[in-house]
Amino acid sequence: MNQDPFARFAEWFEEGKSRPDILEPTSMAVATADANGRPSVRIVLLKNFSAEGFTFYTNANSQKGQQLQTNPQAEMCMYW
Repeated sequence: MNQDPFARFAEWFEEGKSRPDILEPTSMAVATADANGRPSVRIVLLKNFSAEGFTFYTNANSQKGQQLQTNPQAEMCMYW
């Protein structure tokens, strides 16, 4: 098993893309929290990933965008 977490994710991602039962392999849940620590989770699409991290698009004025400006920590989960 590859010990590099991004290389390992790349393996899982390729596997997910090859499975016909996974209709949208880029779908992921993203959790953010507001300034008071209240969490919020929503589904977004993964646009890219590298050793620098994971990229998804959001509107900076959305709840998610505002929460990320206040608290740049987030969690993601590829639900498949």
